[in-house]
Amino acid sequence: MPVEFIGYVAGRNQSETIPGGGPAVDPDYIATTAILHENAGFDRVLVAFHSNSPDSIVIAQHAAAATRRLGLLIAHRPGFVAPTLAARQLATLDHITRGRVAVHIITGGSDVELQADGDNTTKARRYARTAEYLDIVRREWTAAAPFDHHGTFYRIHGAQSQVQPYRPEGIPIYFGGVSDEAIAVAGRHADAYALWGETYDQVAELIARVRAAAAAHGRPPPRFSLSLRPILADTEDAAWA
Repeated sequence: MPVEFIGYVAGRNQSETIPGGGPAVDPDYIATTAILHENAGFDRVLVAFHSNSPDSIVIAQHAAAATRRLGLLIAHRPGFVAPTLAARQLATLDHITRGRVAVHIITGGSDVELQADGDNTTKARRYARTAEYLDIVRREWTAAAPFDHHGTFYRIHGAQSQVQPYRPEGIPIYFGGVSDEAIAVAGRHADAYALWGETYDQVAELIARVRAAAAAHGRPPPRFSLSLRPILADTEDAAWA
């Protein structure tokens, strides 16, 4: 299976080492960063989601318009729009970009951040809601006839989307989180599981947990996405300085 390289496009030039300044959305920066990633051979770019950030789907739309090949990994938080609507939004953009969309599901581990958007659910209930949300999203992407859903968090009658993903294999779902609740949802829904660069033993243990969770749902193991932050300089000493 080929290795993919995933970069990052933000709304403006800002990072751990570059303080943000000026408008939160800089269209020229978004377009330029997307083009640089495409020209450098990156497969995708992540567009992040936070409770105070510009909207990830809109940022991704602008990045898509500036590029022809670059994939878009759009961070999305369940619970703030109906899953049927989210499915149609993502599928619509997938058609406009001819199959360049993937979605990174961000349930949210911080109660404080979720409360900033008016969500006062507990972490356990958020992950339970995410699992049900993704059940509905997948049905909206694939249903050949209207369907009903009667669950803990959503009650839907007669749902069916005119627009479904551009490619037969659908829109890839990326997922992260190390809690037991997160791993359970990943096993049920993740096409790719995202984790941070940690020690070899920690990464191996986490991969084993995710594979076991997928097997419990009768699914093949997902692909794995390892996020690293390389620090580059002319010499080793300068990089560590």
